[in-house]
Amino acid sequence: MVEPRLTPATSRRRGRAACLALALLASACDDVPPPTKPPARAVEAPAGPVVDPAVAHTIASGERLFFDRAACSACHRVGERGAMYNGPNLGVGDGMTEPLAVRAKLRRPDALPIEYVVESMLDPDAIVVPTFAPGVMKAIDELPSQLSDGEIVAVAAFVASQGADPPLVPSDLERAKARIPAARAARAARRAAAQAPAPAPAAPTKAL
Repeated sequence: MVEPRLTPATSRRRGRAACLALALLASACDDVPPPTKPPARAVEAPAGPVVDPAVAHTIASGERLFFDRAACSACHRVGERGAMYNGPNLGVGDGMTEPLAVRAKLRRPDALPIEYVVESMLDPDAIVVPTFAPGVMKAIDELPSQLSDGEIVAVAAFVASQGADPPLVPSDLERAKARIPAARAARAARRAAAQAPAPAPAAPTKAL
């Protein structure tokens, strides 16, 4: 089959048709809106103070010990949690109107609340809460639970976290651990002083 020869007029008509098609295509593209980026998600601020993950893990471990192997809840309640009430409530309740973190600052203003808790656990008679008798609470490291120093810090972190503002930070845990030897030494000195024999009364002197 022989293709027909294009005349100059036919070529011009086809050229004009191709240009018109390109113009229409360009016009259609102009009507398409440019792609838009999805709106950025708003970052919501966390509710309440942010606790360091390592500290949060320690507090959670201390909570489990408090209500289980350490048996602290046999004598202390934290708010409404706890089986018995032989010692002061470490939260709010049973006559305590402030959480322990607030009360600790009043009783031991020269120490962190967690240091005060460590001292109370290891040397209970160092500061006796009003309306409670001395000599009742046993030192935590003298109980059958036999907590390690790290576990003592964990329990103290849980107790000191009650009402803590600002929240505990890793350096607080280090200071609590460093407080353990001093609390044990103070307890030993107090006991030694209590067991020391009373001095003999002075011999009467003869009046001249």
